Amino acid sequence: MPREALAIVQDIPGRLRVRLPMTARIADLEGTVSHFPGVVSCRWSPRTRSLLTIYRPAEIEAEAIVDAIVEQAGVDIAPVSDAPATPGNGSPVAAALVQTVSGMDSRLGRASGGVFTLGVLLPLALTLWAIRDLTRGPIRSLPWSTALWYAHGLFRDYNIHGRD
Repeated sequence: MPREALAIVQDIPGRLRVRLPMTARIADLEGTVSHFPGVVSCRWSPRTRSLLTIYRPAEIEAEAIVDAIVEQAGVDIAPVSDAPATPGNGSPVAAALVQTVSGMDSRLGRASGGVFTLGVLLPLALTLWAIRDLTRGPIRSLPWSTALWYAHGLFRDYNIHGRD
């Protein structure tokens, strides 16, 4: 009988996130992976059933970490598709937008060594913008930046599937 498979959710140099199926053996998984040379930190999230590993790419490769997780958890690796992520509704505009933003996010992650992604920089920029608006004086109507943030959240929730 084939084993269930883990999914590699994020793989940029220095940062690896894998999602494990319900049948995976997670007992001491975090401890096992965190003891590998080059692994800086390892954190299990029961809510998302994912293991986030921060590592030094010069000392250990992501494949070695994934192999250890596969062996410890008793799962297989899900086949990786080279096809770009497409929204569930099949909208070509949404698919193009997802592909463009995903590419930008990947390039930013690689350029910063995994420190910065759009998921970090966009909320940070909008938070700083909000703080600036709050310190300028009386509270005004909904600024465009808040409307943009709501639009981003709605697009993300209804068009991008299989992400953290």
